[in-house]
Amino acid sequence: MIHRLFTLIASIALVGCASGPVKLPVANLTASEKTPVEDLRPATEGTKDIFSLMITSDRYGYIRLAQDVTDPSGPRLFSHFLQEKYGDTAVPPTKLYHFAVYVNRRSELKRVSVGAVFGGVGAAIAGSTVKHEGDAIHSLVDPAAFAAESGEAEYKRAMYAEPQIPEGTSVFVVYIESESQQKRRFTRTIWPIKPSQAGEKIPLHQAMEAAIQFNLNQ
Repeated sequence: MIHRLFTLIASIALVGCASGPVKLPVANLTASEKTPVEDLRPATEGTKDIFSLMITSDRYGYIRLAQDVTDPSGPRLFSHFLQEKYGDTAVPPTKLYHFAVYVNRRSELKRVSVGAVFGGVGAAIAGSTVKHEGDAIHSLVDPAAFAAESGEAEYKRAMYAEPQIPEGTSVFVVYIESESQQKRRFTRTIWPIKPSQAGEKIPLHQAMEAAIQFNLNQ
């Protein structure tokens, strides 16, 4: 148990700190190089933050990932799927207000360290409408609640209350807010982290793709 705990803590500390970004297999990426997306995200959303490594802290087990942990980054992947959505027709100018990826490993780490699952609580960010698509769990976001959980409370954005996810499961939580053609879309996607099968994309790639597709389809 102690060995596994140290392994989990090390994995948190090393997220995004490998020798370089993880290369994502994206076909025909150059086709979307000029997709008209205006990046208006807060600067912090592109940086990593391990909210706490102290097991006694309420912030323990929550992480915000840096955007350069993958190549292409999440926002760049958003541009690519936007281009694919419109194909040969003109892509409408699009604004990207948020693209943030959080990791919630609190329940898994607490279970290993103290021998029991430490159940997470659900944040007030997500609306009541929840949609399940395979492993992905999507919902719309209350902008006011999202804004309220900032600063010292930002870690709460990684919380969830989803009975479909087994206790002790770590997850990615992806927030995307975009606007085009006078329509603004703010969505959240929860993706359980589990070992990928041979030939599958890595879980983070799957999570971001599912989140982007859901946002663009709203």
